[in-house]
Amino acid sequence: MKAAFNLYARKGIHGTNSKEIAEKAGVSIGSFYSYFKNKKALLLEMLEDYLDRHFEAIWKPVAHLTTTEMNRDDIHLIIENVFRAYDISPQFHRQTHAQRYSDPDINRIYARERNREVEQVRFIIENNIHRTKIKDPLAAALVIHNTVENVAHTAKFIGLEIDEQRLINQLTDMLHSFFTNGVSP
Repeated sequence: MKAAFNLYARKGIHGTNSKEIAEKAGVSIGSFYSYFKNKKALLLEMLEDYLDRHFEAIWKPVAHLTTTEMNRDDIHLIIENVFRAYDISPQFHRQTHAQRYSDPDINRIYARERNREVEQVRFIIENNIHRTKIKDPLAAALVIHNTVENVAHTAKFIGLEIDEQRLINQLTDMLHSFFTNGVSP
């Protein structure tokens, strides 16, 4: 998997074949096929693993937080974690993200991950509902998730002519206001 990860990042998914992966890993092509049906099966397993690491990078460092009284620092930490999660393997993320629009299997894995992340945000909203005017926690969770992910994705992969920390701070202020009805505790 490590060999394929490096090759996919360097040469692209379509520019890499199973034989190259086996050679880079120091195994025979027969060994490769005893573990994986083809390079796509390997790619899907790698994507699952990558997205699990992406999820953990965001949510594991905040597992200790009290979700019923989210404060500005807690929100800031989560948003920073989202931005940092994009640093795990940006090339692999770019390669697979581009494929999600043409490959239903890759899209299914990304959709599952989006749903898992939206559920995390929904959980936070529902635990803070007493502090908000939110009427539809699921819709709010999807809007929050997509907003933060899109800003992080754009900053990391497309590039913006604005300091990343300014984006994180603005997202933090916006969401903190959203969670506290604009009233600081």
